[in-house]
Amino acid sequence: MMNYIPDIFKGNEVLVLGESNLCQGLGYPLQLRYTSLIICLEGSSVISVNFKNYLLKPNDILVLAEDYITVVQRVSANFKAFYCLVDRNLATDVAYDLPNQLFMVLHQSPFCRPQGSEVGLLHAWITQIKHIKNTCTTHQHIMLRNSLQNLFLQISETLSRTEINVEHQYSRKELLCWKFWELITQHSTEQRKVEFYADKLNITPYYLSQITKDFLNDSPKGLIDRQVILEIKALLSTTELSIKQIADRLNFEDTSYLARYFKRQTGVTLTAYRK
Repeated sequence: MMNYIPDIFKGNEVLVLGESNLCQGLGYPLQLRYTSLIICLEGSSVISVNFKNYLLKPNDILVLAEDYITVVQRVSANFKAFYCLVDRNLATDVAYDLPNQLFMVLHQSPFCRPQGSEVGLLHAWITQIKHIKNTCTTHQHIMLRNSLQNLFLQISETLSRTEINVEHQYSRKELLCWKFWELITQHSTEQRKVEFYADKLNITPYYLSQITKDFLNDSPKGLIDRQVILEIKALLSTTELSIKQIADRLNFEDTSYLARYFKRQTGVTLTAYRK
């Protein structure tokens, strides 16, 4: 019998891949990773995500967050799914270069159905990410990040054809949440205070914290820090800028403060990460 997904979550791997028929999980919420992909390979299944049912047929994709209430309602006798379970750190690196609109659409509907040539690309992607996970070592993290980014960008291309009207589909709280995320991507290199973003949205910091907790499962400060760390990592990895130049570019008062901030958030030093 194939593995039942909740049992797979034991361990500390940044990425877990496998196949399952999900039959042992019928009627029970799945214990998801920070980001989880379920791709139907054979047969069909009905999976409820936040109390909405989705019928999965071959090549259909579900993109799930860890706080989604996801329950397998029924599966066909020949159902088989490929799953890709991504931890928080890798998922954050993957999200860095993805369009914000994609997160808004996936939050509204986590279901994607590839069409035409996209089906072949999907199966090639599954083969590729298995190869990276099983055989690559020196540059595995970067290769996994790039591979996952390519998949999500292709999903974005597919979903862009659905022409979802964001203004009419989202509540005011949801729109504030996504506007906050947009502001972070625009201003995190200069502004790290929650008050700045709350003022931009004309709401209180407390109200902003309630919104981000409900919709992004994190605090405003946590989300700001996450984006700043991604900016620092990008500058360390892709430029020859000195630590002082990075501190100046990201509006840190001095290199010592930047070093403490980075070590506190990541557990490693700036020099060690650059190496």
